[in-house]
Amino acid sequence: MITIVYWRLIRPEKHLYDELRRQDVPGEPFIPIIGQLPQLNRARENNGVLAYLFSLSEKYGNYFLFSFGPLMRIMISEPDMIADVVGRSHVHDYVKPDVFGNIFKPLIGTHNLLVSEGEEHERARKMLNPAFHFINLKSMVSIMVNETAKVIDGFFLLSDSNAIDLHRELSGLTLSIIMSSAFGQASSTQSNFNQTMYQTVNDVFEAIKYRIMHIITQIPFLARLPFWRKKVIDDGVQIIGDAVDQIITDRRQGRSTSLCAGSDLLDLLLSAIDSDGKSFTDEEIKQQALTFVLAGHETTNNLMAWAMYVLMTNESALRACREEVDKVLPNCISPSHELISSLVVCEAVLQETLRLYPPAPIFARKCVREHVIGKEGQKQLRIPVGTTIVINSYTLHRRADLWSRPHEFDYTRWLRDPVTDLKPKLAHPFCYLPFAAGSRNCIGQNFAMLEAKIMLAMLLQRCDFVMEPGQNIVQEFIITMRPKYGMRAQVSKRSKSISTIE
Repeated sequence: MITIVYWRLIRPEKHLYDELRRQDVPGEPFIPIIGQLPQLNRARENNGVLAYLFSLSEKYGNYFLFSFGPLMRIMISEPDMIADVVGRSHVHDYVKPDVFGNIFKPLIGTHNLLVSEGEEHERARKMLNPAFHFINLKSMVSIMVNETAKVIDGFFLLSDSNAIDLHRELSGLTLSIIMSSAFGQASSTQSNFNQTMYQTVNDVFEAIKYRIMHIITQIPFLARLPFWRKKVIDDGVQIIGDAVDQIITDRRQGRSTSLCAGSDLLDLLLSAIDSDGKSFTDEEIKQQALTFVLAGHETTNNLMAWAMYVLMTNESALRACREEVDKVLPNCISPSHELISSLVVCEAVLQETLRLYPPAPIFARKCVREHVIGKEGQKQLRIPVGTTIVINSYTLHRRADLWSRPHEFDYTRWLRDPVTDLKPKLAHPFCYLPFAAGSRNCIGQNFAMLEAKIMLAMLLQRCDFVMEPGQNIVQEFIITMRPKYGMRAQVSKRSKSISTIE
């Protein structure tokens, strides 16, 4: 047993560590099996995982070695190196690491944009790109508006006297929007589909987080054992899968319809064809749809929760957004695609929120073909096969040499120049990665930004928000960055005067 552990877990990781140390890559010491897990767990107990990783960047620089338990990683926040990892020049030299598949394959399978690799991924990406064209997104605006209006009406009933958890309530809203955009009008046999999905998705995510925190998913043979909440995931996957299978069947047989002004995501999945004229199989359709639902709802929910937090704690930003919303959408006029595009301050607030609170603050790639990264004439690294590179967007977005006042929320950094009308130029094309970058960037980012702008505009248009005092607002990072203890606020109908800001 000891020999197996050495040859399977220790020796390969130590070999990669030594290869990179010979290139003068600094970092934490190599400790077999546990790595920096004790420090990481202490940081988690103190609600400071991301702050701990940031401190390592301050200690070692923009690239360093670090071990998540038994798995050695090189963490980078250097734009030139990131460009080589995720850009076009080395697109075929990397795949997503095995641990990523261990986390998501049980939930959404392997035939989807999130997990698939190589030609399968390229084929699917080309087939799905039209689904997120602005014409199709325009047809989904009515769903986003209607679902947001229903939730706001519910706020007024829930929060006449009591605070509500905005993070939880916005989670229900983003899930409702993406499911309505993906699956349309449910048949009578699926009347409880939304509630079932909401509860099951939450249960499964909690089980996945538990397994990540206890290093179960990081070790393949442990991940396969029927312990540590695996049954919660297996049962949840079965429930969700059966429900989506029924929805696909109903759509094919005409028992469900799109809620969009045009085709919804399910219609587009059913009609998509590749260059050879072949369509997706039912299994591929199911897995792609599940990927949109699970990934789309979680990330937008977190973006909106943090956006509301910064507005409730930043009077000048809140006032600027409110004034813009009142100008573009007077008298509670309903948002349209054209009007939403005029909300430049709201968009800037969302972009700055994504800088400070990226939904996926780190993401990883595994090298499958040796090559060199880094700008010629500066520090370059030869990346051995098997190396996993962790890209730390959280730290990248806080580098003082790339951002003025990097820890300060300043939405004006994203506004166009009033004289030239030009967008501000980033310090480096790869210094801002809220949706990753390259061929595996988030295909739904335009959907997410449109959805977030509509939600934000309608919330500011109709509501007043007051943070519940005494809360501990903490950034928790496991799969995404979310407020660990929720985000409680009292929500009421907005007062007439925009000058009165709680």
